[in-house]
Amino acid sequence: MSFVIFDTEYTTWKGCIENGWLGNQKKEIVQIAALKVSDNLDVIDTFNILCKPTVNPVLSEYFENLTGITNGMVAKDGVPFLSAYERFVDFIDGNICFSHGWGGDYFSKSDGLIIDENLRINNIKPLKTIEYRNIAAIFMELYAKHNIDIKKQSSGQIVNLLNIKDKISSLCLDEHNAFVDVYSILEGLKFFKTDAIMLLKNDI
Repeated sequence: MSFVIFDTEYTTWKGCIENGWLGNQKKEIVQIAALKVSDNLDVIDTFNILCKPTVNPVLSEYFENLTGITNGMVAKDGVPFLSAYERFVDFIDGNICFSHGWGGDYFSKSDGLIIDENLRINNIKPLKTIEYRNIAAIFMELYAKHNIDIKKQSSGQIVNLLNIKDKISSLCLDEHNAFVDVYSILEGLKFFKTDAIMLLKNDI
């Protein structure tokens, strides 16, 4: 058995969260990254793709600085969202998809909501029904069991909070790059391996 860990990066601007995404600001996906993982937490396959946004095709300087993804990179390697979505669905291959949304329960869709929003933005009908789960709920249980006092975290912060950043140093990328963030989630699960597998076993 296997499952997928995925993360997205989407267009953003300084202050947009506080301001409620004003005017024409949309959460257009710029990157989708994913790992297909065995029930023993071994990586089976990887997925990493850049998308070209259309509503706001020029990435903000804030986004570039946050993610390390530049306009030049997207111009060179980015594909239309439809193409990225089709490839992502093929990669998933029916597996349950975990992403990280702090504060949501286990069955909240987290980054699945971003996928859904981009389907609407691009007037695309879903190719398949994807089962989404929120891995942050698993981490909340793990932290509680091991008496680790963490009030809030993003997916990319997991390796820092657990002092295992060296596990992903070979990627040479920073937090808020989706490819780093999925590996940060995976290494966090490996840190608590036995307990993590027990909590995941009902779905995987």
